[in-house]
Amino acid sequence: MKKIITLIITLMMTGIFFLTMSVPAAFAGSKQRHRWEGVAIGVGAAILGSAIFNSDRWDTPRERVVVIDRDCHKPRHYDRHRPKDHWEERKIWVEPVCERVWNPGHYNRHHQWVPGRHIIIEKRPGYWDKKRVWAGCR
Repeated sequence: MKKIITLIITLMMTGIFFLTMSVPAAFAGSKQRHRWEGVAIGVGAAILGSAIFNSDRWDTPRERVVVIDRDCHKPRHYDRHRPKDHWEERKIWVEPVCERVWNPGHYNRHHQWVPGRHIIIEKRPGYWDKKRVWAGCR
């Protein structure tokens, strides 16, 4: 049954294709008449094609989501031997180390004089660090 339905659909699609190709170009109308419709269709096809081509849905691995349960009031049989208070690792941002220094006057690449001034130079960039914190129940 599947083969017959597939054969019928294939024959219908082939017939429609040959029917549309057999129509002479004289029935198409003026070249100038439908120019903006063609532009809109082309732009839409380009946007859709780039969205499909650039989609990274299957290429990149997914991020793991870690759910931390902070509820200390669970049923008694689940936390019978587990303490309610515990250590947690939290991410903290360590600020960058900057220094204010004097930049003497000089000529720039356009051969114009730039007067001296103070500038801030980053000696060490900022970074994320992990810190252990004691998390007790309230």
